[in-house]
Amino acid sequence: MKRNLVVLGCSALLAFGLSFGSFAGSSPDGDSDGVPDAFDNCVTTPNGPLLATGSCNSQEDYNVDGYGQPCDADLNNDGGVGLDDVNIALADQGGGASSIADLNCDGGVGLDDANAVLAAQGGVPGPSGLLCAGSGTPCSAN
Repeated sequence: MKRNLVVLGCSALLAFGLSFGSFAGSSPDGDSDGVPDAFDNCVTTPNGPLLATGSCNSQEDYNVDGYGQPCDADLNNDGGVGLDDVNIALADQGGGASSIADLNCDGGVGLDDANAVLAAQGGVPGPSGLLCAGSGTPCSAN
């Protein structure tokens, strides 16, 4: 009887340990885009490889400031989103791929991008998990 209790106790501890072991080493990914938060240039807005093709799914950061396109409406990099950023987006209407005003990474700047900048008025870029974001030093190219 005592032996059975010891075996049962050891089995329970092993099962308990294995269940927690499956979480060992996993990194948080708050927006579920496939990029761990510590390496994600847009922590709260999905822009990683788990998104459909054609959208910002490769951590695009056209101005290399550490903030991904979908969460970087601060087009002039002054630390905040203002009417000056809206003017940049409107002036770049029809601009091609890799334009800093192409916030949805659809290959061109349209009124949808200007509307996204307008909606972000008063905000700041990010948040980003990258240490270089907001440092004033360009991050390495993606």
